Amino acid sequence: MKYYPRILEKKIRDTLTRKEAIFILGARQVGKTTLIKHLMEELEIDRTLYFDLENPANLSIINKGINEFLAFLSSQELAKDTINYIFIDEIQYADDFSSLIKYFVDHHSDKYKFILSGSSSLQIRKKFHESLVGRKIVFELYPLTFSEFCAFKDETVLSKKLLEINPYKLEENPLRFENEKVKNLLKEFLLYGGFPKIVLEKKKNNKIRDLEDIVNSYIMKDIRHIFNLEKTEQFNHLIKLLAVFMGKELNITQLSNETKLHKQTLENYLTALESGYITRMIKPYHSNLATELRKTPKCYFIDSGIRNFLVSNFSEMEFRPDRGELMENFVFSQLIKKADSLTKINFWRTKNKQEIDFILQKENELIALEVNWNDGSVQSLKKFKQIYPEAEPFLVSMLQDFSVEKRVLVGYLV
Repeated sequence: MKYYPRILEKKIRDTLTRKEAIFILGARQVGKTTLIKHLMEELEIDRTLYFDLENPANLSIINKGINEFLAFLSSQELAKDTINYIFIDEIQYADDFSSLIKYFVDHHSDKYKFILSGSSSLQIRKKFHESLVGRKIVFELYPLTFSEFCAFKDETVLSKKLLEINPYKLEENPLRFENEKVKNLLKEFLLYGGFPKIVLEKKKNNKIRDLEDIVNSYIMKDIRHIFNLEKTEQFNHLIKLLAVFMGKELNITQLSNETKLHKQTLENYLTALESGYITRMIKPYHSNLATELRKTPKCYFIDSGIRNFLVSNFSEMEFRPDRGELMENFVFSQLIKKADSLTKINFWRTKNKQEIDFILQKENELIALEVNWNDGSVQSLKKFKQIYPEAEPFLVSMLQDFSVEKRVLVGYLV
């Protein structure tokens, strides 16, 4: 089967010579195992070991303790005079991996390098004891970005162009000759999302079937099991409500009443969905507390295909009343996939109901993004610019208008 490289791959490869353990976190089916096994293929076969902790036999080996695991490694036919790479999939199932990793990083980093993956960031991070400070490097693998999606569709040249473009420094459309191709690819991406298996599947019915499998096996079962979510019916109702209200401000009290979940339980369930890389909440941006909203969050989906399955709608984009919301969710998803730890993403809304979809803060940069399917109003952008003169305002749209006064940013370049 053909291997398609991921953007994260180079970042991981650059850290292989460091002694810290590498953690790769992300939802099921985003390609963690494929990425791990590709890295293993690039290394010499006698320098790698692979453990899948969903296999009880492998889990037993890990859980027997440091001395037993060290004895097991010593019994394997690994390289004697150079570093060996130990790959462990679904590390969240291990009882106490923090002590294991600390010991090996401190005492055997010259012989063993650990690369671990997991699909529950909260569960894993809870086990990140203070002992792992300075002993781990954490990466997050999401469903495909749009440039990766294009590569998976064998549009390699287009994918490379997208990676090279700085969307905030455009004076004209650098992809004007590929415009229709890009639009068609983007529409497919908005409908079915970026899980690699779904992207590679050619038939619509099979894409929907595979999305159903991800929703039923991962969201409805695994996440409930991992986080001990007991109220199955209410949980299912909650995630479908979030899909309907995607991109809209959430009234937590009303959501609690609608789902019949206690407010604290509801917040725990929302945290579980975020930790499982299904949804993400963003809060309002505020500097002027007298005029700007401060509390009500918005919810977006990391993957639009999952969201469309939950609302049972895969009709073409031209006929969808929610195409603006899908475009907005796409921009948010792209921003999350590319953001680093220094980037903050908020939205802006005043008590006079002036609103901007996304406010990005990174070090000394302040960027305002208003998202529309077609051309839209720039009044809120102008207002934000008046209040925050240091901000750079952009309109994100499917249109190719690069008029100076609008500072238009084409949506697929985000």
